[in-house]
Amino acid sequence: MKKRKARKVAVFLIVLCVAAGAVFFGFQKNVKPVVFTYCDALIASLGMDAINKSSADVVALYEYSDFVEIGKDDAGKVLYLGTNTPMVNGFVRSLALRCENALNAIGKQTAVIPAGAFTGSALMSNSGPKINVDITFFSTVKCDFVTSFENVDINQTRHSIFAKIDVLFNTVLPIAEHEIFLSNNVLVAENVIVGEIPGVYVADKNATDYLDLIP
Repeated sequence: MKKRKARKVAVFLIVLCVAAGAVFFGFQKNVKPVVFTYCDALIASLGMDAINKSSADVVALYEYSDFVEIGKDDAGKVLYLGTNTPMVNGFVRSLALRCENALNAIGKQTAVIPAGAFTGSALMSNSGPKINVDITFFSTVKCDFVTSFENVDINQTRHSIFAKIDVLFNTVLPIAEHEIFLSNNVLVAENVIVGEIPGVYVADKNATDYLDLIP
């Protein structure tokens, strides 16, 4: 009798472990990817909107001449382009801080997921009761200053200045922690230079050593 009971207990434990493994595997396969997808979409939408608005506010305060000095000879020929490093550093600092504050202001969010989305069926993805998933996140903002030259005519060159904004979101979800990465290039200023392409472009390498701000 004891051996029978022992065998029954062993069989029960094996079945229980198999069932638990199946549930865990199904959770890993269906639930987590769906939750991550919905959370990624929500955070990306809110985050990109905050970044774009913050960038527009900061960029509106600057002009091309604030960042670049065009050196010419007596005949008006372009000799070089010089970078105003203090102004560049100030701009990047202001932009990073503005984006950081805007992202922090988003606060805690809730992703609403239809239960049918967990079935894996496209037909049932929007059906069933709604499940609320609370999202708490922390963001790391990094800004970089990028320039490019483009020939637009025989003797004309477009000089464009961009701010490259990278944001890493560390999200805390009820099921797991998750990272979301966003990147956006914002046009800061541009100018069409008439004449020959300058032979020298002067820029302080320290102008690209920008801030990595962690809230």
